[in-house]
Amino acid sequence: MRLRDLLSSEEAQEPADPCLLRLLRLPGGERDLDRPVLGTVTIDLPDPGRFVSPGDLVLSGLAWHRQDAGAGADAGAGADAGTGQDAGAGRSDAFVRVLVEAGAVALGAGEAQFGHVPDDLVEACARYGLPLLAVGVEVPFTSVTEYVARGRTEERIGGLAALVDRHRRFSTQRQAGAGAEALLELLLAELDLHAHILSPTGRQIAGAQPPLPEKTASALAGRFLAAERAGERAPHRTVARGTAFSLFPVRSGTGDGDSAPGAALTDWLIAVEADSADWNDERLDLLDRLARLVSVERGGRDTDRTMRRRAAERLLALVGSAAAVGEGGQALFEEEEAAARLTAGDAGAAGAEGRLCWQAVSARLDSKGAHGFPVAASVRDLLEEVLLHPRCLGPDAGPRMAVTAAGDGAEAVAFVLVGADARLTPEAVVRVAGGSLPRGLRGGERLAFGVSDPVGGVAELRHALAQARNARQVAAPSEQVAARGPDDLAAHVMALLPLIPAEVRREFSRRLLAPLTDYDRRYRSDLVPTLRSFLEHDGSWARCGEALHLHVNSLRYRISRIEALTGRNLSRLEDKMDFAAALQMG
Repeated sequence: MRLRDLLSSEEAQEPADPCLLRLLRLPGGERDLDRPVLGTVTIDLPDPGRFVSPGDLVLSGLAWHRQDAGAGADAGAGADAGTGQDAGAGRSDAFVRVLVEAGAVALGAGEAQFGHVPDDLVEACARYGLPLLAVGVEVPFTSVTEYVARGRTEERIGGLAALVDRHRRFSTQRQAGAGAEALLELLLAELDLHAHILSPTGRQIAGAQPPLPEKTASALAGRFLAAERAGERAPHRTVARGTAFSLFPVRSGTGDGDSAPGAALTDWLIAVEADSADWNDERLDLLDRLARLVSVERGGRDTDRTMRRRAAERLLALVGSAAAVGEGGQALFEEEEAAARLTAGDAGAAGAEGRLCWQAVSARLDSKGAHGFPVAASVRDLLEEVLLHPRCLGPDAGPRMAVTAAGDGAEAVAFVLVGADARLTPEAVVRVAGGSLPRGLRGGERLAFGVSDPVGGVAELRHALAQARNARQVAAPSEQVAARGPDDLAAHVMALLPLIPAEVRREFSRRLLAPLTDYDRRYRSDLVPTLRSFLEHDGSWARCGEALHLHVNSLRYRISRIEALTGRNLSRLEDKMDFAAALQMG
């Protein structure tokens, strides 16, 4: 029920009703007539705040406006134009201010006490922006209360029927391909709310127009992921660019154990431009139902991807098969081509002049002591969400990519089709993944991506996949979200160290540095820190001595001790590189 429904036929556009009220003051203009009335409360105390709830129509007989029981009539009639009038204005100001702070939707002032509504009360309502209605002598407060209660009951019944009807219409439209956009429009139109369905990377899937700015959407997704993985109860309330938002989860249902549903990195969210703190249970329930229906819509979209996922799984098996090279390899390559056609879907229009190239992407979510990171299906879905962002592959990327879980379950692999002049870059991947996802990662979790160069045909995907995996491995362990490409493999010889088996790296570092670490432990010296600083300062005695606060002669003594203990010569380039590698791998 809205405020306009309570007005007399002169102000409302409905037939007259015996209990409707007269409008005295509408400070906010016509838009105030659409304020929802959630209930009524009758009060005559000077301080009504604790009895008023947000959305209440407050009914008052104005007994609080009298100075005392004896002087009230004179004060109300205006007999005392001095102190009594000023006191009445002060009481009106305090009364209205408390109503506004409590969230009252309007004040219904009874005329029985004074025969009219006092002018100072009209002025106070105008000052604080509170709509003021007059309740005539012939209108009992109980009639108004019953009228509102009856209307709320009818709304609840009608709301349930409307929800069923909207669900039916949505199901019909979904079969026609209307999707989540139609769902939002149908379920939020009469709530007068703006809402956006966002992916965990901040990609806007559906919602109000214009879409949210990219930074705002990414910030909302990050806030959502942090709250979900911290186990906070939804909806999650936040503020972005001065606007209040309430974030409702759309469960992906791909995780298990601790990572689902509250901790999943792959959940969508509904970002509603409103603060849900004062919403009643019915409104919250409606948004929860909306989230469930959007989840059904998402499940439909995932079903649509099933063929591409199976194609990616088959393609990964073929690329990794040793039989794909040498004798008999042609038959397998023909199967790869068939799988590629399934993966590509209707992407034939992509790329310049119809020329398409393949790229491989490897993603891995590692954990050092972290608990509850997503399982294989979630890593796959997470890679899909990153690649579906317009910054990675542009709009309508879905038909041009196929993703599958790989390896030990912490890795996912994607094969994507790109135009010859529109390749996927690691910079785009890290910009998308690094915006919101770090806030959803727990301590010890690390997300790394590797992107290959474009290749001309399916037969070259073996090389592309190896390139993507090698690029992913050279990302620094200290980076929580990182993406690397082939250029990083050639940027520096030290970048190749992660490609060496871990046990080989540890043994090399231990054997070369063991004499120094043993000496430091035995004599409480600093040979290892001195070696590190000497290499960081490119072998400069002066700069290294200054950094360590050592005289050059003392530094020369330490370096000679390092050379004597290890049998190496720090004036030789090869020995410098060995020491640098050992320090990095240690």
